[in-house]
Amino acid sequence: MNFSRRKVYLVGIKGTGMASLAILLKASGALVSGCDVAEKFATDELLVSHDIPLQVGFSASLLSRDIDMVIHSTAYQLTIPILAEASRLGLSIYSYPQFLAYLSTQSDSYAVAGTHGKTSTVALVSYLLSSGTLTTFPFYSVFGSSVKGIPMPFYQGSDSALFEACEYQDHFLSYHLRGALVTNVEHDHPDYFSSFPQVQRSFETFVDNLASGGFLICCSDNPGSKSLASYARRERADLTVITYGFDDNGPFRIMKRSYEDMYTLSCLDGSGFALPVQERVLVANHIGSVVLALSMILDRENPKLYLESGTLITSEIIPTLALMLSKKLSSFPGVVGRCDLMKEEGGVLYFDDYAHHPTEIIATLAELRTRYPNRPILVMFTPHTSSRTKTFLKEFVTALGMADRLIVQSCYGSARGDNNSDEDMGKVLAKAMAQRIMRTKLCRLHASVYAADDEEAVAIASGWLQPYDLCITMGAGNNRALTERIARSRRSL
Repeated sequence: MNFSRRKVYLVGIKGTGMASLAILLKASGALVSGCDVAEKFATDELLVSHDIPLQVGFSASLLSRDIDMVIHSTAYQLTIPILAEASRLGLSIYSYPQFLAYLSTQSDSYAVAGTHGKTSTVALVSYLLSSGTLTTFPFYSVFGSSVKGIPMPFYQGSDSALFEACEYQDHFLSYHLRGALVTNVEHDHPDYFSSFPQVQRSFETFVDNLASGGFLICCSDNPGSKSLASYARRERADLTVITYGFDDNGPFRIMKRSYEDMYTLSCLDGSGFALPVQERVLVANHIGSVVLALSMILDRENPKLYLESGTLITSEIIPTLALMLSKKLSSFPGVVGRCDLMKEEGGVLYFDDYAHHPTEIIATLAELRTRYPNRPILVMFTPHTSSRTKTFLKEFVTALGMADRLIVQSCYGSARGDNNSDEDMGKVLAKAMAQRIMRTKLCRLHASVYAADDEEAVAIASGWLQPYDLCITMGAGNNRALTERIARSRRSL
């Protein structure tokens, strides 16, 4: 991948994936700049730290004539002024997924797909492939976040590429891949997929598109991805299909040692390793990253080049690599925006998490309950899209019922344009949560309110929070910025 001295302009550059791509392009030699809204996001500081010029707005006048290429977030249509001007000038224009699809043709490319866990798993694989002797492994990755404390991007060469492949609007069907990991398959994005069978068919087409002789890795613990593995074995006999999980019967069956906080795999003959997480789904994602990393290594001509000095080489290289990689997992610092400890003040721990689907909420809250079993949890949740909230209302009620107290905010204004109904689904969700409290005395949740704006949410949270509590802002919006405001408000009480 060589974009030396090419001028690339990114429209919607503050998006997590777009910011990651901007930094990667700069590392490859491109002259990168871009534009976005004035609102502050976590990526602002990241872009500034990499000296990437950032303009505000989408005016046609922002675009200079010497730009070689324009890449835009899917949040913006070609009709907005700056993209219309790019079209008029005859510039090369790509959407974010279109550009990733183009990049996938330039290297031996791999991807992580799945309804949940894509970002964290790509981050994990990138971390594994960039430590120890693997710093010589020639790869780069693009995903929608960053690893805590590690400068972006992961760029050690361009022989291999690793992408976060999203199923929304079938974007991942454009990628050209040698291999892929599918963490799970569930119904999501109801504004595009009206039913789970539609999601299943999209993932089956994704498998159909994998390169001949490539590989597919699936988690056996999830019914959707387990079914996908069966489909691949039936319809793609040319693929190597690998499964893993607690419920798996193959070499990557996950087992927890009963006498200590350690895990092992069936292929490791009892050799154990520690993990930084304990919730079952998160553990599985960590092991999936090991399986994908070793598969990418084995796809190279001489995988033994990447073994660490002193590594015991068994008759089988797979267990050797699996143990070497698994032992690195305990030092993984985590992903920005995923159960992210923002601060500790006044006896309160403040977290932020991107979870915006019921399955993700359950996984995050279960992990916090395991880490902090006796601490009350206040969740400040921003629903993401009316269609998702309406379709999964019952599931959201169950998932958010794991909190002790809940503040529901207005639906985040997604660029998908499905929040235009007269009824705020945030209010509907808050009402459903209140009804849950009234219906059962067994519900852990004992307080749920709707906050019309950030000011009200901050006021309620600062009044509720007590020393020893946990407070977590949650959702795909921008409510992580409330943490500092709540802490400041509590100081004045």
